[in-house]
Amino acid sequence: MKNISQIRVLAILSVILFSLFVFPSQKYQFKLSSNQTGWVYNDYIKKAKIKTKTPKQETPTENKEEATVGVTVLNVREKPSLTSQVVGKLKLGTKITVHEEQTGWAKVVSSSGDQGWVYSNYITKDVSSNNQTQPVNAPTTSKELFQNSPEPLKGKTIVLDPGHGGSDDGTTSIIGTHEKTLTLTTAQVVEQKLENAGAIVIMTRTNDTYIPLQQRADLSNQNHADAFISFHYNWLNDPSVNGLTDFYYQKSKDNPLASYILKEVVKTTGLNNDGTRFDNLDVLRNNSQPSTLIELGFLSNKQDDSVVESSAYRDNVAQGVYQGLLDYFSTKKQVT
Repeated sequence: MKNISQIRVLAILSVILFSLFVFPSQKYQFKLSSNQTGWVYNDYIKKAKIKTKTPKQETPTENKEEATVGVTVLNVREKPSLTSQVVGKLKLGTKITVHEEQTGWAKVVSSSGDQGWVYSNYITKDVSSNNQTQPVNAPTTSKELFQNSPEPLKGKTIVLDPGHGGSDDGTTSIIGTHEKTLTLTTAQVVEQKLENAGAIVIMTRTNDTYIPLQQRADLSNQNHADAFISFHYNWLNDPSVNGLTDFYYQKSKDNPLASYILKEVVKTTGLNNDGTRFDNLDVLRNNSQPSTLIELGFLSNKQDDSVVESSAYRDNVAQGVYQGLLDYFSTKKQVT
């Protein structure tokens, strides 16, 4: 009997060994928690499906912020540049959504659907955390508050005259920039500043074209301008001469305007004050409205030229002209 039992065991083992070698795909190696390993039939095990969690991909969202227009009239431009086309205008208090920001500019959409780029300085962002609105660049002094008030210039007609243009390059800087280019870009920055303060701004030219001098003066006379300002840059063969100056033709009519503007532009730009003086210039002589021609630095002087060709300088000129006009109209109102 013992031999029969042994024969049966050997037979069973032979079958198992034959199956393992003949049907290798039907066996699986396993490992127990005790680190013991062995082989089993796959028919006698149940494979568990391991589920892997696919991480949820988040759709990027725009960083939108609500804001409000903080000036009387705000130009909306096609691109973030003062030379870009104006595609709309927003009034004081208009609610807007800021979609993107670049240095000094914000891409916005208004509640009425107007969209484009505006100056960041002239909008206020809504702060939902404390239900307060804070300006992007909040004024910190009473003088700055006064300067940013739009009321003193509201409704004033200001004619800005970028000197030269077209075939008339004017002078050329020591690095090769034409005066006509600098006068236009400067006047455009001033235009934006004054329009945001509520002024009605008329440009004698808006691109690289030549406008006759008489026509520039006529534009001022026909529109009964409250002030006419012609922008120029200077040149002398003596490279040591620098600074700012402006001109008047009729002292009683023009010199107060010239003096206030020069005083404030000197403050904001930091360039030397060369004073106001008489000159028999066509755009002043033929102008029956208060008028001045300002020379905004010497393109023949290395120090002046390194300053005046920057965008920051044009911003400073705009602030100086703005403050000068505030002072001029405030004083004129008190006298009258």
